[in-house]
Amino acid sequence: MYKSLFTIIILLYSASSYAKSESPPASTITFIAQIDHVELNKTALSHDMKLVLADRFYFKTSNPCETNSISARPESMGITDKAYADKLKKLETPFLDDRYFFMTINQCDGNGTPMLTDIKVCTTELCGAEYTKKMSTVWLDETLKPTAKRLAIYFIQSPLPYDDEKKQWKVTGWYISSTDNQSSTKQIAFEGYTDTDNFSDSKFISSFKSWFESGKIKNIANYNPKGERDGKYESYYNSNGNVYESLSFSNGLINGEFITYYENGAIESKRHFNNGKIKDGECPHFYEDGKIKQQHSYLNSKLDGPAYEYYPDGKLMQENFYQQSVFIGKDTSYYQSGKISSIHNRNSRGQYDGANERYSEEGKLLSKSVYKDGKQISVQTWYENGQKEEEKHFDEQGQLNGLVKQWYKNGNLAKSQNYKHDILDGNSEEWYENGIPESLYPYKNGKTDGIAKSWNKYGKLTYSIEYKNGVENGAYRNWSKNTGKLTKETLYVNGIRQGVEKEFNDRTGKLLTSTQYVNNKRHGTEETYDQNGIKYITCYQNDQKLSSLDNPTQIKDNATTGDSSAQFALGKYEFICVNIDEGIKWLTKSAEQKNTDAIYFLATAYKGNGIPANNEKYLAYLQQAATLGSSNAQAEIGYLYLIGKELPQNLPDAGVWFKKAAAQGNFAAHFYLGRMYQNGDGVERNMEKARFHLSNAAEGGIEPALKALNELEHQTK
Repeated sequence: MYKSLFTIIILLYSASSYAKSESPPASTITFIAQIDHVELNKTALSHDMKLVLADRFYFKTSNPCETNSISARPESMGITDKAYADKLKKLETPFLDDRYFFMTINQCDGNGTPMLTDIKVCTTELCGAEYTKKMSTVWLDETLKPTAKRLAIYFIQSPLPYDDEKKQWKVTGWYISSTDNQSSTKQIAFEGYTDTDNFSDSKFISSFKSWFESGKIKNIANYNPKGERDGKYESYYNSNGNVYESLSFSNGLINGEFITYYENGAIESKRHFNNGKIKDGECPHFYEDGKIKQQHSYLNSKLDGPAYEYYPDGKLMQENFYQQSVFIGKDTSYYQSGKISSIHNRNSRGQYDGANERYSEEGKLLSKSVYKDGKQISVQTWYENGQKEEEKHFDEQGQLNGLVKQWYKNGNLAKSQNYKHDILDGNSEEWYENGIPESLYPYKNGKTDGIAKSWNKYGKLTYSIEYKNGVENGAYRNWSKNTGKLTKETLYVNGIRQGVEKEFNDRTGKLLTSTQYVNNKRHGTEETYDQNGIKYITCYQNDQKLSSLDNPTQIKDNATTGDSSAQFALGKYEFICVNIDEGIKWLTKSAEQKNTDAIYFLATAYKGNGIPANNEKYLAYLQQAATLGSSNAQAEIGYLYLIGKELPQNLPDAGVWFKKAAAQGNFAAHFYLGRMYQNGDGVERNMEKARFHLSNAAEGGIEPALKALNELEHQTK
């Protein structure tokens, strides 16, 4: 495993990860090296020649033992597993930065694999200055300012090389993206000079060049000793290398002609600057074929006066007026046909004021918005057929106020809502295109309050629900969209389901289920019905299913006539869900007919589950169930004999009962029997039998069986 996976080491150590061995010899050898990579969970030989688990460290330079690698493990360093993992975690950053490490090993030519006994990051005192000076990486954003690595686009490495001829430090930047691929070469991003060896002030001086990731030149610039752009500056297109911008700077300010070009070399615009400010006068922009595109003027370095924009064929696209770079007055846009597309009106502060209108190419009004000092008063929109589409009104703060309406193209009302200062208040209604109501939601101060309703497109009610102060509070009813019959009925109290929820057949209307809810959770009995009545009952507690009974009426009839299976089913349900005494009565009747399920259930109950414990009855029922062949009872008796609880400890008897249960596929019995064979407890030690039973237990989901199997593998090596 290599650098990117170094941190995984800390996850791989636990108390049982290593076979323990004696402490290593006290003699040590020291050396200094850079780590190349680490391979985890390999094997090595301890000094007493035992095979152990260890990590292998590979180095970029030679080591005293002249081997490919040197191993390490917690024991070799004389520390705990946790301390070892913590140590490696602290070394992760210097490892990734190619730092040098001061290391000690126990031996090179003695018994066992050479082992690291300590590893430290080099300091000047520990290793000397030659091993502590290193290159550091400075991450830069798109403006060439230092940033975090995750936000960076470029990087440089410090300390910077010194240019003896220029008497300056050379700054070479690289694209981060070029280091992410498999290429052996990095892509240069820029090259310049600075007056510090670490670029600490992010200042460039002298000449500067940058390149696209394609390798083509991006821009050329010059900087004065203060780090200000000075002299000619040019930027280029990546596609063909043609000039994109050409201008000049003086002490960081644009001075002279500023020309921008299209990719084909045609001029897009020419502007003239004086000490960073654009000169007064006209400033035309052109299309690639040289035709006028935009025309505007500057006064006191700000847009001022009429401004025009044209289509490529020379027709007027837009006309407006600037006053010191602020739009004022009338702003008109045109279709290429010459017809008006839109009109906007602004006051002297540049705010919308008056009517703003938008037209179709046929000259039909499509929208009209009215403003006063930048605040919207109303808006109306129309379909192209002339039918009104929407109408809204606003208060002095620009908030929706009054009725908001929407219409279909056929003129039918689609939606109507009433607002009070941007808050819904009153009925919110929607209609289908044929005019039939779709929904009605009553609001009060922005919250639903009252009975909400919904209809299908044929006018049949599909649901209704009562709200109070924004939450469900009352009856919720749902009707079938196809048949119109009631399908669901629920009661809510303060947004929480409380009481009985009923579901009905959408064709016949007959009851399908009835479920008790308390605090939004199923709590009590849920009844499922068919055409003959109750078909299935289930009891819940805090949304957890406790027990169920299929066809309860028939079960009770069968129990009454002496059916032991029905007596057990009825008794179990009564015991868990309804009446413990009634449950005991039916369970006892079933047990008297030697129903093993009933007998074992009674044993479990008299153990103290649901009723007071009665040890005598518990053991009597347990013994009877085991004798009749209940594998759970057999495994439980075996366990009692195994641990000597409730019954005297008797390992041979424990083995007998476990064998009976295991023969019926009882996974717990397989586990205990496997451990007995593994340790020779009450049976003759037999690793093959242990493996057989533990494997069965593991397949049955007994988690401790997996650990026992791992122990068994070590025992049999």
